[in-house]
Amino acid sequence: MSLLSAVLLEADKATTKDIKKYLDELVPKLKDLTERVQMLSWSLQQNFIDTYLHFTPTKSLEQLNYKNRKANILSDYSKFKQEVTLFDEKFDNKDGIIEDFNSNRKKLEKSVSNFHDLCIVGEGKWILDKANHEFGRFNYTEAILGIKELQNKLRELKFEGNGNKALTNLTAQADTQLAIYTAQLSIEWEDIFNWSEKKGVNCVIYSLSVLQCDPTLIQKILKSLYVTERMNAELGEFSHFFIDKLLHNVIKYNCEIFTEDPIGALVFNIKIDLNERNKPNFQTIFNNLTAIFEFLQSTLGTQMEADKTFIEVFSDCIQDQFFNKIIDNCIRNNLPSCDSSYENYKNIVVELDSFNKFLIELKFVEASESPLNRFINDTECVLYNKKCDKLLSDVRIMLNNSLSHATITVGSSNEIENDSILDVTQKEVVYDLANPLFLPKCVISQNVKQIMSLIMEHLEESVKLPDKYSNQLVMYIKDIAVMYQCIVPKKFKVNLECCPLDIALFFNNCFYLAHSLVGPPWKITMPAPLADLLNTTLLECIQDLRVLGLEKMSLFLQFQKNVITQKIEANELPWTYESYETFDCAINYAITLMQELKDMWYNVLPSRMYELSICTLILALCQSMLDRIFADCKPICEDLVYMLAVRFEDTIAEITTLFEGPIKFENKINVWSKFLKMPQLLKAQMLEIADLWHNDKELSQSYACEDIRLIIKMRFPDDKYRLKILKEIQ
Repeated sequence: MSLLSAVLLEADKATTKDIKKYLDELVPKLKDLTERVQMLSWSLQQNFIDTYLHFTPTKSLEQLNYKNRKANILSDYSKFKQEVTLFDEKFDNKDGIIEDFNSNRKKLEKSVSNFHDLCIVGEGKWILDKANHEFGRFNYTEAILGIKELQNKLRELKFEGNGNKALTNLTAQADTQLAIYTAQLSIEWEDIFNWSEKKGVNCVIYSLSVLQCDPTLIQKILKSLYVTERMNAELGEFSHFFIDKLLHNVIKYNCEIFTEDPIGALVFNIKIDLNERNKPNFQTIFNNLTAIFEFLQSTLGTQMEADKTFIEVFSDCIQDQFFNKIIDNCIRNNLPSCDSSYENYKNIVVELDSFNKFLIELKFVEASESPLNRFINDTECVLYNKKCDKLLSDVRIMLNNSLSHATITVGSSNEIENDSILDVTQKEVVYDLANPLFLPKCVISQNVKQIMSLIMEHLEESVKLPDKYSNQLVMYIKDIAVMYQCIVPKKFKVNLECCPLDIALFFNNCFYLAHSLVGPPWKITMPAPLADLLNTTLLECIQDLRVLGLEKMSLFLQFQKNVITQKIEANELPWTYESYETFDCAINYAITLMQELKDMWYNVLPSRMYELSICTLILALCQSMLDRIFADCKPICEDLVYMLAVRFEDTIAEITTLFEGPIKFENKINVWSKFLKMPQLLKAQMLEIADLWHNDKELSQSYACEDIRLIIKMRFPDDKYRLKILKEIQ
């Protein structure tokens, strides 16, 4: 064996000897503690079950010498844990040697944990009896808090078998006692403070009564309600009475205040005169409210000893409703709406400031949190907010007018197309916001023009005010744009589906608003920061307005296209006089529809939009007529062929009447050239058709050879001559 191995072996023997020495001291203490804990735990469990399950207690805690035994166990256990901690620190790597000791130690820890739980339920009867004693001496706070603390502990406990049944009974008894105390406390509070309403013929009298005979009892009850968190619940009904009746009528009517002093109480009366037509002024309202709060503070406020005053607690119940009532019913209706009323408002501010300081001193509200501050400190802001609110209100009223209620022509006529003309036919176009953008001539609803005039007036005025008001107005303008997109389509839903004139006006309105919100541009008329804010904030609204206008127009046109197509495709195959009659009626319907749209749209929509819309329907008509011709290759009699040719010629003539000036249809309708050639093909002889195919470049570009061959098969009999011509058309 090496020298190092010998040294390690001797060291290990020495360590083992020290461990045994320590264990000889700790093990007896462990066994003693375990035995004492288990014996007292068993006694407590038996006492608990006998008391709260069998209801026949055998031994009381005093007979068990509970207090001394518990104190000794806890003291000895604390010392034992300290000794074990030192032992673990010294011999932290010898678990194999002390395995039995560690196992027994864990059993003790579990026994002590169970012992603590049994101590809680064992002392439950003491706590409940003590609470009864304190409550009998009017110490409501100590009684209620003692039971609440016991309830919190009991909720954490879990027992099995009879122990669980006994725990349920103990918890029920604690709940019952707390309910009794709470109910009694409510009764005492109602005796101390009550209120009433007496209705007369032309008046209402509200009375607040506070007991004065026993100040000590009042202090105890107020403190108990606050500490036990019952104050807000008890003040709930009075809070509703105060806001809905007392405050409401004090603001609305003149009143008379007087007090009565019956034996043992002080009564504060507020007599509301319902016959008075003149509303009270601000000074009268604030003086009356000051008197009411001073009564509550002088009677209940001075008697409450807690970290909050009675008025602070009362404020928690009513603060938001109180200030909303004051602002909505007392202040807002008197806010300045123009410069002339602004001077009058300053007189109100003096009274408002005095009342606000009183509420702050009373601790009804924190100085920095009072909602009245914004009506006092920044009257300029109040004036401008009022104007902005009125702007939204006026716009909402204007939007109730029908789209065609009153109209006005806007925009400019420009025969030469250029980049500075707003293209209303495109959904996404990039424009230079630094250059003017002209709106093409169109007709809009007059209320939209008025809305933009109001916006421009407010913008011009906001330039004279601090930047924050200009920024605020920009958000209001955005709200107006969003409001138009939301309200008008919903309110006039049926009109925007069925009435062509309203659809055109709505389209124009959307593009007029979008064009106006782009600005003259703004950088020319507004300061640079405001112009940039307008451009960035309104950009999304501008695009949304344009898309919405195009969407409503597109939906209407798509519906009409579908109707035209369905009517033309409704006639049966093959061609007969009856099917031609159906075909002719469908074409007449389409032409009549477009002529009606011309009457309503021609001088209303921008010229480019009118052309695009009508050409969309013309395309549907032309394509449907061509598709119907090529739908069947069966032979057709010459009379019907001639009638079809004439119908095509008449349709071409009727289409041209839909426009006042010359239109390049071939640039707007991709099948127009094909449509123009159809009457010629229907009238020409077989040889002429072959010559046209070989010599007419426009015909060969419009038609495929199969189309020409199909027309020949439909018109001419099957013979050698037709076969020869068909072979030539390749």
